[in-house]
Amino acid sequence: MAVHTLDVTADTCPLTWVRTKLVLERLEAGETLLVELPAGEALENVPRSAAEAGHDVAVEGTSVRIVRR
Repeated sequence: MAVHTLDVTADTCPLTWVRTKLVLERLEAGETLLVELPAGEALENVPRSAAEAGHDVAVEGTSVRIVRR
């Protein structure tokens, strides 16, 4: 499956999740989105929101791997 990337390090909450969600909505089930986030609030909120939306989420440093479900 395809792996897509998104860099939202220049954005702030809640725009980081909004941009991430818009990209996720365009992906097929099973595709992966690698998101680069700024440290802090976004790094807490984006993985939590993605998991709450039912996606598989893994965090490594400031990178978040989200597999669309």
